[in-house]
Amino acid sequence: MARSRSRPSYASRHEPLHVLGGIALMLAIVAVTLGILTQYAGAWGVPYFSFTTDRGSHCKNDLTGYTCSPMTLGDVEYFGDIDLPDDSSVVTGTYRSTHDYQIEAVIEVPGTSALQAMTSLNQAFGECLDEIPSPLDTEDVHETCVMANDDVFNESDEPSSRLYLIGTGVRTDGTRIIGMMIKSR
Repeated sequence: MARSRSRPSYASRHEPLHVLGGIALMLAIVAVTLGILTQYAGAWGVPYFSFTTDRGSHCKNDLTGYTCSPMTLGDVEYFGDIDLPDDSSVVTGTYRSTHDYQIEAVIEVPGTSALQAMTSLNQAFGECLDEIPSPLDTEDVHETCVMANDDVFNESDEPSSRLYLIGTGVRTDGTRIIGMMIKSR
């Protein structure tokens, strides 16, 4: 006598499809969540994720803060608290932020705006000092000027919130080169 096999029920026939559908749904949820996390993790300060500042500099978080390099002119002006001519260009620039901050930048200003840049530097950092050597390579540079606040107190007898060393000069082609090192205290 032949055995009759019963047909599997509807539920057992589609059970593997339900399991595969559930796995696919879980993977999609995990992928979307990871996508959102990696997109915003840098701005949230998660170590080793990168982000872009509002002024366009690319920064990367580390365990103690973040580092921005290269820097845009907007960030040099923002962190350096200075207004430079718009046709200035940042040759190199690095900003490090931990519990303190430090900015190091070299900026070139075309000859047409060199005088305006010098005026801005004097307004932000004071007059030129003769007794301090320039942090710039002064070969083929004239009209050198160094501005620094190596004193501990400012005009109001309160400690300055930052230390700076700014060197500038004009190349033979008329371009003003600016080297700045600014550190918080």
